[in-house]
Amino acid sequence: MARKEFGDLSVADVLAEAGVSRASFYYYFESKFGVLSGLLSRAMDDIFEKVSPFLIPSDGTDAERALETSIAAVADAWRRHRLVLRATSRHWHEDAELRERWLAIVERFVAAGALEIDRERSEGMVSSEVDSRLLATSLFWGTERVLHVAGLGVEPELPDESAAVAPLVAMWTGALYGR
Repeated sequence: MARKEFGDLSVADVLAEAGVSRASFYYYFESKFGVLSGLLSRAMDDIFEKVSPFLIPSDGTDAERALETSIAAVADAWRRHRLVLRATSRHWHEDAELRERWLAIVERFVAAGALEIDRERSEGMVSSEVDSRLLATSLFWGTERVLHVAGLGVEPELPDESAAVAPLVAMWTGALYGR
């Protein structure tokens, strides 16, 4: 995918690059989308691990600091997995397995985010009165789009994922804490 857009890749291209037989490929995958779905799971497991300091804070952790640390780590992980995430963003609507996997991953992040918002709200930390699932959903998709655009390098103000950290922190802290 570093040399050719995912949409232009054929199974033959994947076979040639991976050095596997067609029979071996089809034993494990139904299509190139199956490969992308597997790569997506690995990438998002890595990203979920990076966001865990915010989503699953340890006692005594400053929530805003955990959020900032998590966003910086997520941006770095997004950069490392940029090609897989870009291909997913462009093609998840074309394949049922990929769409199902992507939406399940989104639900994992949204559910964990909503739980943390509810926890912080019960402790008087979150000032927003927006429903926690709606807020978590909006913040997830907003973050996904910002990191996607930054990874494309098409926006001069967001030349890469690291440039997105400060505005994403501002977006999250503003939405959650009113700051």
